Amino acid sequence: MLNSFASDQQNSSEHLPPSARFANTLFNISTVFAFLLLVHTLWFAWLSSARYPTIDFFTFWSVSQALAQKPDIPIYSVEGQREMGSLAANRAATSAASDLQRQATSMVLRLYDSRIDAISSPVLYAVVGLSSSGDFLVDQKRFLFMSMLCLFSAALLLGNLLRLSRPEIFLLLSFLFWNYEPVSSNLSTGNVNSIQLLAVAFFVFFMARAKPFLAGLTIGAATAFKPTTLMVIAIAMVITLIDRDFKWLFRMFAGCIAAVAASVLVSSVYFGSPAIWLHFLHSLPQTLGGTYYSVESGNVSLPALLFGPSRGPSFGITLVLFAIFVWMLVSSRASASNPSLLSSAHSSLRLHIAFAAGGCGCAIMLLSSPLVWQHYYVLLLPLSLYLMSPLSRVPLDASRAEASSLGAVLLLFVPYSPFVVLSLLFEQYVGQRNVRVLCSLILLTALATFLLALYRVWRCRRACLAQGEQLGQRSF
Repeated sequence: MLNSFASDQQNSSEHLPPSARFANTLFNISTVFAFLLLVHTLWFAWLSSARYPTIDFFTFWSVSQALAQKPDIPIYSVEGQREMGSLAANRAATSAASDLQRQATSMVLRLYDSRIDAISSPVLYAVVGLSSSGDFLVDQKRFLFMSMLCLFSAALLLGNLLRLSRPEIFLLLSFLFWNYEPVSSNLSTGNVNSIQLLAVAFFVFFMARAKPFLAGLTIGAATAFKPTTLMVIAIAMVITLIDRDFKWLFRMFAGCIAAVAASVLVSSVYFGSPAIWLHFLHSLPQTLGGTYYSVESGNVSLPALLFGPSRGPSFGITLVLFAIFVWMLVSSRASASNPSLLSSAHSSLRLHIAFAAGGCGCAIMLLSSPLVWQHYYVLLLPLSLYLMSPLSRVPLDASRAEASSLGAVLLLFVPYSPFVVLSLLFEQYVGQRNVRVLCSLILLTALATFLLALYRVWRCRRACLAQGEQLGQRSF
């Protein structure tokens, strides 16, 4: 049977014209070379990132180690954080501590005034604590491996959803691990943005596949893990409300509630009491109220750029961006007399709505948060990939309108601008000369990406609405 199958495959390839056989061979060769380049890039990224002290991961890890020694330590109070800093210094002074652990301890205690700055969710500390071996080097390598695996999986998931070819996905991953500053920064600091990216990718995937409960389950767990994806939930809820898809809303909300409840349960068991969540919620106003990091210190934040390192009106920026998004939905929704017009073409809209919720939610968070480090911009990837894909250019009249406009060149450049402005080479050339210019360019590209994605989704919704009206007239 196998021989007959192989002979059939060979015969079918022989019947192809020479040009098609040559193109197929060239495609296979390019796939192999792209894969080999990716393997080399991954190995280089692994070796380089493992040499860094990964101070963010060290902070997560130090909280879990302090709780193992003193389970009742108040991690969200200044006194408790100083006590955790003292315990971390004592661990670094032992003979069992590695040089990398001592370096990370010195950097964190100097950066946070002899404190372990515990501001993250109890779920995050519970996950790190439950997976910890007690050896910093072992745990750091496990964490870096999981971060790289999450980024790799997210790119594969989004690429397949957007129908990118294998060479395109392999080359994209090679670029991300080689020359994309948010990825390099995320690995060198040991932050959790790659894990968040995978959760957002799964959320987009489940939304596009019409599985609202699984979408809510995924984004609910991600938000409990790190609340910066809360805007994604808000955007998704607003979409379903404006489109009057209440069944979808109920299922997604049920998934979010189930994920948050499970997260609270697991973390409460780890900490010994659900009161840890009250302490965490009590610390949020101080964490979210403002920032004392300036643009010059690396804070790529629009409020910090406009108002300086103070408690500027960042909430106003959120309201403006959120209002623009709501206007896009309202101006392209079906009439109340016939709300099923959009649902009749809902299968073609799911992909665009999914990226609007996941991608635009992350973009609003990045543009309005008072504190944004460059590695947060890993979460801009879904929206950038959406704009790069030809699928985002439907319907046809939208692409024609863009092609005939005076800003055609700029519109073609916008999807790729984050990969240029956030590249390591661009940062070394511009950032070392003027940090404020680099920050302005990053924010400008993020805003342009957000607005272009809104425009594409708006055109698609309007076209599907017109298509539904035509079908209704024909059936009448």
